Amino acid sequence: MKILLYTDLAIRPDQLFWPRDLGLLTKAFRDLGHNALLVVHLATEPRTTPAISNELDPNREQPFEVPQLRDEVGPHSNIRAQARPATAGKNPPVAGALQSSDCYSESSEVGPHPTSATSSKIKHPKSNIQDDPVLWPSPSDVRDPLWWQSQKPDLVILGLWTRPKYDPIRRAALSATPRVIERADSDGMRTASCGLFTYAKRRFDYFRDRTFGWPSPLSILASIFYSFTSILATPWIECRLRKTLTLLPSVLIETPPATLLWKSLATRLGADPEKIHHVPHPIQTDIFKFDPAIPKKNQIISVGRWDSYQKNLPLLLKTLHSFLDKNPSWTSLVIGSGLPTRSPHPQITFLPPLPPPDLAHHMQRSKIFFSSSRYESFGLASAEAASCGCLVVGPSEVPFLGDDPLTPKDSFFGSTFSLLLGKLQNASEHEHPSSSQMKVAHLSSPQSIVNLLLRLSLVST
Repeated sequence: MKILLYTDLAIRPDQLFWPRDLGLLTKAFRDLGHNALLVVHLATEPRTTPAISNELDPNREQPFEVPQLRDEVGPHSNIRAQARPATAGKNPPVAGALQSSDCYSESSEVGPHPTSATSSKIKHPKSNIQDDPVLWPSPSDVRDPLWWQSQKPDLVILGLWTRPKYDPIRRAALSATPRVIERADSDGMRTASCGLFTYAKRRFDYFRDRTFGWPSPLSILASIFYSFTSILATPWIECRLRKTLTLLPSVLIETPPATLLWKSLATRLGADPEKIHHVPHPIQTDIFKFDPAIPKKNQIISVGRWDSYQKNLPLLLKTLHSFLDKNPSWTSLVIGSGLPTRSPHPQITFLPPLPPPDLAHHMQRSKIFFSSSRYESFGLASAEAASCGCLVVGPSEVPFLGDDPLTPKDSFFGSTFSLLLGKLQNASEHEHPSSSQMKVAHLSSPQSIVNLLLRLSLVST
């Protein structure tokens, strides 16, 4: 079976993201013997590679186009390039030897940040090796039905975040095969009708994150305006979204709570809710797994892009500082980009982004994964930690866990410290790993997900 996995990214070959998202699914399909190809756009203008992060930049759904920010939305926004491929309008040769990058860069989400050029083993994009698993079409190619028809795909998987502006691409793909599946990478708060207060807060948080480098008063005012106008634009947003949902045969939502919200939204919009399916993000379960030979210690691990408003580093450090003062036998490990040069507490250790095996080893040795994020669409690092046997502490709802009995439902960030302390007390009463946490290892394995996608592709036709 020929399978094309497309997302609207303009990247360099050294930025290919095999350890996660559509890259990881491409590898999993190929492991089953399918001719799976990752489809992205080639960025030809040199850029400075951003700092590598151990946290996926999750989908920040944008309800309508925002000038100057419209091309930066989505789970891989940090690696978008303004330049278009030099081969625009043509069919460039396939490229990219299928190799996992040495540096780990998440998600989340749905899903990756670029890897460093020195660690990449991807071949040059001008390679003529026909077995390489990447296609580099131009942006105009993917809007052309003839390009998709020339590829003769049996299945197309899109990572376009259900944004209506991509409907021409969806129609072009559907002209080649009726088996088209789209991953939404969504927390379910797609429009204001999904929950006015929560939606308003998510819109505020989203734009605050996008403008975090602005002076705070300006960023706050702009974020309030963005949230307010998003609510006012709800009828227009839902009108466009209705057309998109009617067009798509299948839509994948990453968590059970978000899936329920999407089904309800589809019903309100007059679309078929049965085309909404829960399919989690894939994680590298061959690396992120519980190892009984590695003893757990009193360690809390946190992973993220700490220079972002979303991840809420001040809250993380304040909570850890208070907890560690009262629990001297515990330590904390904070990993990722954007950390201060010095740790604020002797029991808190800062580390830069790590390769997947090293990160997995730290998670396997830790008892708790602590997240301070203001919102998550899935929580990829949390899922990886849970797969390693960690208990997960964070917001009142940890998205990937769904209805986890260990997650209090009546708490929020105002009681984050009490959540953390309560989780530690629970941890002493539960074996590691707990069954409720370890279930993610099976559900999010790439093999399980690609088999589910193959079954859904038959249902959607």
